Amino acid sequence: MKKGNNIYTLEDALFSKVRFNIPDDTVHTILIERALDGSMAYADANRDDVRLAYADILKWLVLGPSKMNNTSDSDNGWSHTEGGFEISERDRAELKAEANAIYAELEPSSMLKKKSSFRITSHGVKRADISAFGCPLPHIIK
Repeated sequence: MKKGNNIYTLEDALFSKVRFNIPDDTVHTILIERALDGSMAYADANRDDVRLAYADILKWLVLGPSKMNNTSDSDNGWSHTEGGFEISERDRAELKAEANAIYAELEPSSMLKKKSSFRITSHGVKRADISAFGCPLPHIIK
């Protein structure tokens, strides 16, 4: 595939698949961890490796902050704004489901788990039969 006179690279494909602005370093790191060359032609890349790299990007979005701030600069009438984004809980659930579908097929050990939680159940206060010094406590029986 060609983009004008240039080859459509793997890096270009990953950036175009994700709807959010992702830092270049994040994609580069994911490509390095997957032993992929971002400048290689997308058509020549192994499809499973590309899908796993895409799932890693989705995982990064799910585990990251829900809001990325936008930045703006201005000076004497000149202004520049870079947009941020906000990920809702529904977006997170959809991104997580998509990443988990890829991981379930290709790399089950990387699947995102549900949030772990624990529950504490109290059964009230139990009467003590022994003092802190080990002596039996007297109980008045009515």
